[in-house]
Amino acid sequence: MSRLSRGNSSYSELRAALPTLSDKVLSDRLAQLGEAGVVERDRHPGWPPRVRYALTPRGHRLGPVLQALWDWGAEAPA
Repeated sequence: MSRLSRGNSSYSELRAALPTLSDKVLSDRLAQLGEAGVVERDRHPGWPPRVRYALTPRGHRLGPVLQALWDWGAEAPA
């Protein structure tokens, strides 16, 4: 979600930012986040088809929560 918090991204940009995630998992997660109202999918007409993903206002409100979890995890003993 960090990549999306900086602006909209294409699928290939998200894929490159998450190299250990399979295509199926990324596609499934984007669909789930879309259904939850966290991410919006914007399809631009033309060929080749261009799709951009962006956080919704609801998704942006998750930022501080996720940052707090990240910080907590970084401080946890190994």
